[in-house]
Amino acid sequence: MRKTLLSAVFVTCLVMIVFSAQNTASQELRIIVESVALLDVSNSSVSFEIPQEMIVPGSAIFLQNIEGGHLKYTSLTEAGSLRKITASLSDFSLLEVLEIGITVSAPDSGRGRVGVSSGRVLLTADPQPVVEGIGSGWTGTEDADGAMVVYDINMFSAEMLVDGVVNLEVLFTLTEG
Repeated sequence: MRKTLLSAVFVTCLVMIVFSAQNTASQELRIIVESVALLDVSNSSVSFEIPQEMIVPGSAIFLQNIEGGHLKYTSLTEAGSLRKITASLSDFSLLEVLEIGITVSAPDSGRGRVGVSSGRVLLTADPQPVVEGIGSGWTGTEDADGAMVVYDINMFSAEMLVDGVVNLEVLFTLTEG
């Protein structure tokens, strides 16, 4: 009887080990990413004066290295899709007497595909690409983050230029392409 009882306990333990119930469950985590295109200009207003010491007697006025702040952006695109940042002038009446060049450097900081500079571009009423090849990425939020904007101005005619303030508006657009 002892053998039978011991055998029964052994068989019961073996059955419990072999056929013990396991309970597991799984959960699917789905992350839905929608397309995002956000752009910010760190300096909404850029002012510069033309000091007399910068003017060479008898020469046209050429100003360079005018800091325009930074462009900060976030872009989430579909796979294989690229964006660009364009710049244009909202008022182009002064283009008869001056040309405005803009250089937007590629961001030094950020994550992902933040694009490359188009080099120096002349501003017109038509949008001109200043940063191209932007995929999914972001430039950062600190003051020095983003793509640095630098202007140069070449005044080749004195007509329509008078003593006072000249206001120009540059429109930046983060767009497909």
